[in-house]
Amino acid sequence: MNPKLLPVYFLFVCQFQLFAETTPNKTVILWSTVSPSGTYALAHPKIISTSSDSDKGAANSQPATELSIVNLQTKAPILDLSGFGATDFAPLDPVDTSSTRWFCAWAPQEDHLLLVNTLDPLACLQVDLPDGHVSNVGSTLVAAATRLANKTTTRKPGYSAQSLHLTIIDAHFISAHECFVTINIDSASNARRVDLYFQINAGGNSLVFERSEPYPNPNQPLGASILASRQVERLYQTLRGVLDEGDRQLLTMQQQSWLGGSELLANYEDRVAFAQIRIAELRQTLKEALQKRSAE
Repeated sequence: MNPKLLPVYFLFVCQFQLFAETTPNKTVILWSTVSPSGTYALAHPKIISTSSDSDKGAANSQPATELSIVNLQTKAPILDLSGFGATDFAPLDPVDTSSTRWFCAWAPQEDHLLLVNTLDPLACLQVDLPDGHVSNVGSTLVAAATRLANKTTTRKPGYSAQSLHLTIIDAHFISAHECFVTINIDSASNARRVDLYFQINAGGNSLVFERSEPYPNPNQPLGASILASRQVERLYQTLRGVLDEGDRQLLTMQQQSWLGGSELLANYEDRVAFAQIRIAELRQTLKEALQKRSAE
């Protein structure tokens, strides 16, 4: 190398190393967990390590099992959560909870959040975002389901509470202070699904069991209509969080128009068909929006 170029070379190397050392960690947003207004979502850090000092980068990296609730405007973490992996939550289809282990249910005001484990209800959590408090509410869910199973199950010799197998199918806030959780109860004698309703005890950051309702029968027009409407509502809520403000306002008007059109249909079978068309449209729109967000 020309000796005259050495000062320039060393200056370039020093600047490159300084840039590599100060480059901030990127945040990978889990868009399937976004809140209804698009303000919050779960995220995990994507560590940028340097090729010349990879050991140091690995030593300074955060564990892969840590997630954070972040403000999507600033990307700043609001609350850290441990014990999760980035693959625990669905990347592109938050409506199909059968494809993932965990999913989120946000309260309308986004002050509370349920982190639902589909395969292990005992692991379910409730998050009080303003207070920054996380509490396990799984025991409340399981206790309510177990009590219901004990009342309705014809006991056989050898029956025990441990013979119950519980999985969560759905969870949704219907108001700021009430939510329902759909649990599949599989016992030695039968299997059934039930909607369990809970009051949100904000002070104690806990769930208080309120009542149970039969799960809508998908083989009957009324039940199929209720389930289709739930799916439409969940799609609207998730899509609303993913879109930008202008598109979000347009989506709200479209939702109001769709609800009006659905209510004009007196026949429940027609409502189901009407909902299925909208579900297909919203799924495609959501898929495209999530792919766009993931590429940002």
